[in-house]
Order: sequence, then C-alpha cells, then structure tokens
Amino acid sequence: MADTKARQMIYECSVCGYIYDPAVGDPEHGIPAGTAFENLPSDWVCPLCGAGKDLFSKVETSPAPADIKPQKIEKEYRNNDIIIYWYPQDCSHAGKCWQTLPSVFDMEKRPWVNISGSSPEVIIKTIDKCPSRALQYSLPQGSAVDPKLAQGPGAKDYKADLDKAGKIRVIRDGPLLVEVPVQIIDTDGAIVGEGDRFVLCRCGKTKNPPFCDGSHIPGK
Repeated sequence: MADTKARQMIYECSVCGYIYDPAVGDPEHGIPAGTAFENLPSDWVCPLCGAGKDLFSKVETSPAPADIKPQKIEKEYRNNDIIIYWYPQDCSHAGKCWQTLPSVFDMEKRPWVNISGSSPEVIIKTIDKCPSRALQYSLPQGSAVDPKLAQGPGAKDYKADLDKAGKIRVIRDGPLLVEVPVQIIDTDGAIVGEGDRFVLCRCGKTKNPPFCDGSHIPGK
C-alpha cells in the first residue's frame, strides 16, 4: 500500500516552473492554504508569469511542503550572439518588453521569447528598459555584438553603485518608507513629490495616492 502521507500532488507551470502546492495555496492572491487546484477560480493565473490554469501539469512528489517551495528560477534563451535571461519571480509584468519589441517578447506564445525575432542590438536596448531586471542579457564567447553596447542596466553583470544608496523599507502589513532622495512622478509626468523622506501606499486604500494616509490601519 502506498504511503499517501509521504506523497502528494502539486502542479507546475509549464512556462516558468512555478509550483502550486495545495497545502500552501496562494495567500498573496487570496487563495488560502488547503485549496485544491481543481477549486481555484477560473481566472486564477500563475503568480509569476501570468499563465492560465491550462498550462499547469500535475506532478506527484514526496518531499515535505517546506522542501518544494519554488526556488529562484532562471530561464535562458540563447543564440550565437546573445543570451537572454528571465527571472519570472522578479517580473512586474509592466509590459515594457512586449510593448516595445513584440517580435521577440510575446506572452501569448510558447516559448514567449523568440530570440531570433530581432537583432541582438535592438534586444539589448529593449532589455535595458526593463524596470525590474527580470530580463537580463550577456554575450556568449564569439558574439559579433560590440561589447560596449552590452554594458547597460540590463547586463547580467551590471553592478549599481550602492556606496550612496538610500533605503526603501517594507513595513509589515503597511506602507513603503522611502529614505533616499527621489522625485515622485505621476502618470501624467508631473512631479508630485521631491525629497528624501516619503511614506508610499502599498495596499491601494489611500485617498491620497501615491502617499500613505493610514487607511490600511484596521478600524480607521
């Protein structure tokens, strides 16, 4: 007789490798622990890459839940001139990549990165605009690309100067405390704040966006 306590069913995203474990659920998106995959809402998508439920496959596993939590995933796409790296956990889905270069980046296709869809130089310029560094690049040995063009913020070995870096603190169940000189620019391009101390809303309840007004406090 099989040891049913030692084995369990988990579900793996075929796009990015994210593991949905029913024992853990997806509490960050309102799915409590103990929710069977079959009982997930029809519009639930992979928290990392946005893939639908139909792109998940069932996997039988024996490790304890703590041992199967998803690790840092690195997807790699390469040809003779460029290597593209994608870190789905870091992706904010801002859309800079697919809006700028849909011939290479298309979330409706599998794989979603078509490394032959444009020149390496254009790909580099596009990845340099990625706001989260979820996309990065490097040049393989023998690449025909000028190395000077591959030193932007999207380069895998890019190092920011942190000697004078400030801090943004995440408050548990609360806002973001900004402790670094910044300009805060709204969706119309207007500067709505300049300084080195701000408290920014993280929950979306504020009536004074993007600044926190304490609306997250229970009973307020």
